[in-house]
Amino acid sequence: MQHSLRFALRRLLRAPGFTAAAVLCLALGIGANTALFTVVNAVLLRPLPFAEPDRLVGVWEASRIRDSERNTISPANYLDWQAQNTVFEQMAAVQDFTASLTGAGEPEEVPVQAATAGLFPVLGLEPARGRAFTAAEDIPNGPRVAVLSHELWLRRYGGEPSIVGRSIRLNGESFTVTGIMPPAALSIGHRDRPSLWIPLGLDPSENYRETTGRYLRAVARLRPGVTVERAQTQLATVASRLAEMHPEFNSYWSVNLVPMTEQVVGQVRRPLALLSGVVLVVLLIACANVANLQLAQATARKREIAVHAALGANAASIGRQFLIESMLMSLAGGALGVVLAWWGTEALATLAATSVPRMEAVKLDPGALAFTLGVSLASALAFGLVSAIHAARGNLYSDLKEGARGTSARGQRTRAVLVGAQVALSLVLLAGAGLLLKSFARLHAVDLGFNPDRVLTARVTLGGEQYADEARQVRFFQDLLLGVGSLPGVQSAGAINWLPLSGLRSATGMTIEGEPAPPLGQEPGADVRAVDPEFFRTMQIPVLRGRPTAATDTRSTPRAVVVSRSFVERYLTGRDPIGRRIHMPWGDTLVGTVVGVVGDVKHTGVDSVAEPTIYWALPQFPQSSMTLVVRAGDDPESLVTGVIRQVRTLDPNLPVAEVKTFDEWLGGALTRRRFSLLLLTGFAGLALALTVIGLYGTTAYGVAQRTRELGIRLALGASVGVVLWGVLRSALTVVLAGIVAGIAGAVILTRLLSTQLFEVSATDPLVFAVMTVSLLLVGAVASYLPARGATRVDPMVALRSE
Repeated sequence: MQHSLRFALRRLLRAPGFTAAAVLCLALGIGANTALFTVVNAVLLRPLPFAEPDRLVGVWEASRIRDSERNTISPANYLDWQAQNTVFEQMAAVQDFTASLTGAGEPEEVPVQAATAGLFPVLGLEPARGRAFTAAEDIPNGPRVAVLSHELWLRRYGGEPSIVGRSIRLNGESFTVTGIMPPAALSIGHRDRPSLWIPLGLDPSENYRETTGRYLRAVARLRPGVTVERAQTQLATVASRLAEMHPEFNSYWSVNLVPMTEQVVGQVRRPLALLSGVVLVVLLIACANVANLQLAQATARKREIAVHAALGANAASIGRQFLIESMLMSLAGGALGVVLAWWGTEALATLAATSVPRMEAVKLDPGALAFTLGVSLASALAFGLVSAIHAARGNLYSDLKEGARGTSARGQRTRAVLVGAQVALSLVLLAGAGLLLKSFARLHAVDLGFNPDRVLTARVTLGGEQYADEARQVRFFQDLLLGVGSLPGVQSAGAINWLPLSGLRSATGMTIEGEPAPPLGQEPGADVRAVDPEFFRTMQIPVLRGRPTAATDTRSTPRAVVVSRSFVERYLTGRDPIGRRIHMPWGDTLVGTVVGVVGDVKHTGVDSVAEPTIYWALPQFPQSSMTLVVRAGDDPESLVTGVIRQVRTLDPNLPVAEVKTFDEWLGGALTRRRFSLLLLTGFAGLALALTVIGLYGTTAYGVAQRTRELGIRLALGASVGVVLWGVLRSALTVVLAGIVAGIAGAVILTRLLSTQLFEVSATDPLVFAVMTVSLLLVGAVASYLPARGATRVDPMVALRSE
């Protein structure tokens, strides 16, 4: 074995060009697979950082009437589920919001999670320092205590251990820090990494069904031996009982239990699985390239192999020698692939930081290195066996003959099949990339319902006793907008509580005067927004009928509302909406008269369906948190300093958050699709490059092997065109065969992309045609260059070389 290893190493070192090309091809394929495996391992395979995560379930409300399977839950229903179930060991609920953190530095807005005391025990988390808050502190109007995240502790308080037991200022109120969580501690909810936790303080005696809606998120730990299905059955029974007891609130509402792993990573499982298949295809193409190179080497080494056979080497030992060479090249490719994977993993983590959960845990580890070793060995077998079998089947007599040249028909066929397979696989990837590219272009062309160009956004959240009065909240935002609107370069400025594409929204049921009373639980539903009078003009949302909210819509005048076009189309088709009165149960029932209709807005996503929406005038529907939208005459980023200065002028302790252009919001809304597009396009480009190299190499080698034949044909008077076409025809026949197979494969496999596409068919004929023609042209160029060289063969030189 040692002799075989030394011989293989010498052979590879004596052919540095061949070895370098093979190692580079393998490094690209193995590196891509290692990088993506590292992501898949961290995101999908590694257990969630909770105690026994397989026993954790997210608890949601579900309504078939509203087509909602994961709706936030009512505090009242949560308390009843907690009291009446026997399948949960523990249960907890959270409410996400943002708050102003002051003292010890500049004021900043931080994500806060109000949680029941059971949250940390349910998740199996314990503070690294101090303690969590207790059930005795999780009561209405209980002690003001807080648990800090490790990241906030380090960033804002310098990692001082003495912060435990001290007070911090949150929304102008004092909270005592009881503990600090360990690094990268995850929670549940809209913000899975809050900066701090405070007690939720639910009151079991409160009639939440009359005073509030659905706004909590919940998690539960199953009892040992209890399945998700059994728990779902029992909770559904409890929900049915509650619907009978409280029909006005719970009719047509049930419960949906989702395993925690599915809840966290379910949305990215399919895209990552598809990308894993893509990088496997890239590796197969790389292996086919190396197999082609080795076949060429095996043909060139026929006499050497025949001598070995004549000296007593059997077919097994000859084949083993080629496998050893393959193993050395593959291990070298794997080592270089690790370097490429390290860089690629860093790039992937940056690219997908906001679109793929758990990306912070992505890093090369011993598991990834073991995967690389396994892929390297498998690759060596994949391409090594082809050349080993070919070499072991050589003809001793003919190969020993003096002057034996050229390549066997079997070798030519094998290389043609490998190149054809590369072309087919490349076409599948190119078709997929083309579909995603066209889909992405369609998304960019979507009418959002507003104009995002040159718009700056900034969120301001008021808190504490200073802003407990709603009139003061309204006055603050009116003064702020007046100041911002007067800044140089500002065309107009408005505000809304939930910004489109921000991922935040609120909705409610309501009734419309003059319409038939709907059955309980089937009341019309609509999204709810609060806006100032300049919002529609600033965002250039068209007013289709009537008027927008106005400065005259004050707290002392009858409430006026503006509704969206989809609201009218769904609930008032063929009827005049102007003057209709809407009753909205929001604490005390609010009654507003429709004064205008505006265009629809894509709120939850660029590819979403516009939901019926009710816009309330801010003074008549006060909010403590509003997002400013400021339209600039030129560069919106030039207004950042001025907007922040206006806020600090009114209140130096208020933070300003989410200060960015609307183009950034739009980019964020497309992040996950962009991630898939960039990766698939990049891998398809890599596959195409490898295929072109393989096609060029095969054609060039074929020309080199036919030097004598081509020289004789030219000497006998064959024209340059005939010789050129003969070489091109052989190469293009392989390309065309690969394209036919690739089209068939693409028609089948691109259907897996259907959930990633927007307004594009998985078998879009234009995309298939463009990619087919492009691949054919690239193949023609790759074949033409060595074919052109064949026409420059000097007949005398070719004959003398023999």
